[in-house]
Amino acid sequence: MKNSSSIFLFLMCIQGALYGQYAPGVGQEGTTAMHKDSSAFIAWATKAEVQRGPMQIDADSLGYVTTGTPDFALGKAGANGIVSLGDGGAAVLQFALPVRNGEGWDFAVFENSFDGLFLELAFVEVSSDGERYVRFPSASLTDTNAVLTGFDTLYPEHLNNLAGKYPALYGTPFDLDELKDSSGLDLGNITHIRIVDVVGTKQPAYCSRDASGRIVRDPWPTPFPQGGFDLDAVGVIHQNEASASIPSDVHDGIRLWPQPARGVVYFSTPQSGNATIRIYAPSGGIVQRHSVQAMADGINALQLTGLPSGLYIFELQLAAGNSYRKKILITA
Repeated sequence: MKNSSSIFLFLMCIQGALYGQYAPGVGQEGTTAMHKDSSAFIAWATKAEVQRGPMQIDADSLGYVTTGTPDFALGKAGANGIVSLGDGGAAVLQFALPVRNGEGWDFAVFENSFDGLFLELAFVEVSSDGERYVRFPSASLTDTNAVLTGFDTLYPEHLNNLAGKYPALYGTPFDLDELKDSSGLDLGNITHIRIVDVVGTKQPAYCSRDASGRIVRDPWPTPFPQGGFDLDAVGVIHQNEASASIPSDVHDGIRLWPQPARGVVYFSTPQSGNATIRIYAPSGGIVQRHSVQAMADGINALQLTGLPSGLYIFELQLAAGNSYRKKILITA
């Protein structure tokens, strides 16, 4: 009996070593969960684009998820609701200032798990040009042969570098230093972060795999309008302040810069809310028009696409009616 007990305890220890080696859930020693109100967060996403996935990847007739809009992923976690990605769906986030590699965690992704065990997961990728993305090396130690349904639970300590491992209002942090050996990536100038839903099935044709080739399981199927990863927010811990030194010229509390500009124009406003940026050719014709969401006394950004090099007139108009025009030279 004594030998049997010893063997049992030994096997339990081995199992714990194999299947519980990553950071545990909120409130447990060693957790990496970051609450939305942490003073570590200095900025939040300012632009989002979403490519919806289906409610159930092997049942096209069910259609695509519909919950939320891309704007729901902007700003602070818990403030605007969520946008659902669906099976294999993706969201691309941009920021007023690029994210940079600093000491420790650099940013965190927030989902809306209600209990910290019903976990819908996503891969996280970053880019410094919006074209080439590098994925964080993820790991899932959840039993790949487990029979999971759309209502089953997972354990955070079995998961690493997968967004969604913590409950609502607690972000999963990521350290850009883990990607220091990746080519074609400027860790001091991360302009885009892409969130890609994990398809939790074990069907070979549709499953998702971690960095070691293991199938990543999460609750599946979730054939509802709010299926798949529910993106709440992305919080920034380290950003590249040097990329946008604020100019001294100001009009009615509005600033536009830099001069010249390449790829992005920054702006600040005296109040938060909707605003419009119109871009005119020197001849006076409107070239582009953008509806933007401004954050008061912060640095906001407009990513520039489709503008040939040249001199343009930028007009920023606030909902209150006050506006500011400035000539800005755009360089390739």
